Amino acid sequence: MSEAKVYSQRLGAISDTQFQAVAERLNLGRFVKAEPTSSGLFGQNVFVTTSEGEFVLRGAPHWVKDAGETEWRRDDRVQFTKERWYAQQLHEHTKVPVPWPMLHDEADDIFGWPYLVMPRMPGLCTDERGIQTALAREDRHDVAVALGENLAEMQRLTWAFAGDLGSGLALQPFPGGYTRHVIAQMDDVLRGTQLSDAEKSWITDAQALAVRDAPRPNSFVHGDYKFANLTVMKTDNRWRVSGLFDLHTAHFGDGALDLSRQACAYLDTEPALARVFLDAYRGAMPPDPTLSERLPLYVLCDRLIIWSYFARPGAEAPWLQGKNFRGWSEPYVDAISRLL
Repeated sequence: MSEAKVYSQRLGAISDTQFQAVAERLNLGRFVKAEPTSSGLFGQNVFVTTSEGEFVLRGAPHWVKDAGETEWRRDDRVQFTKERWYAQQLHEHTKVPVPWPMLHDEADDIFGWPYLVMPRMPGLCTDERGIQTALAREDRHDVAVALGENLAEMQRLTWAFAGDLGSGLALQPFPGGYTRHVIAQMDDVLRGTQLSDAEKSWITDAQALAVRDAPRPNSFVHGDYKFANLTVMKTDNRWRVSGLFDLHTAHFGDGALDLSRQACAYLDTEPALARVFLDAYRGAMPPDPTLSERLPLYVLCDRLIIWSYFARPGAEAPWLQGKNFRGWSEPYVDAISRLL
């Protein structure tokens, strides 16, 4: 066995002996090798190969903050219990390809934290820029269609109310409904983000114009639906999504929210594919006459989350230099509104 190796800053150093302990505990055969993953902002994942196949080990769970709480706190039960539950629901009630079974070891004696082990999903995992060199233009078009169709399939999973699993590990409704939840999430992000008073007023005005909850299914929402959180594969001369993962922001609500992140990514790289993606989704869904009224709020929420992450103290991404939030985000909102 080799010495411990660092596979990501978050996971820290892991030895082959620890990986073998996981394989033995979960009946996964003999440990062969481990490799760092090439994507993911938080460094929770590592590829593991055993004599039984290829897997992903996901560790060091996120801290949690329930609705109404202002401080993050450690509760190692929540993230992986939640991810496994949503994966099981998608596996049992839709055709969405999720890594199943997800094996959840709640003990912390091997690593100091609980972990998940799941099958490594087949296909290409890339981002919106990497795919431009990986695939030809026609293939990228067909992948955009596949992403839209898969999003519609995800939304076959519905619940009686808009809500999520909190630290109580039971589904709880969002106070005030889904639109109020999105606005509350934006307000929470705003409290930790340095914006001008004029920009905050612009956001508040947009929130006031948002269409309130109307009778419609409360469908599965991934919360971070984009290339890096899925794989794609061409089989039988047709591109399809071959894996969907990273479910820690999943919940039930308005599935249209999941259009925002990938559509904006396409606007950054291949704007024509934003329409292809949106049209493929709408073509696979029942008519939705209020989509154009609801989506601007979701796009604004998504852009605010992205901005706050890269503008946080210590990050200050170079692409923010010389920009303000409204000047950066408003073109996305306007462009997607025109596409609808």
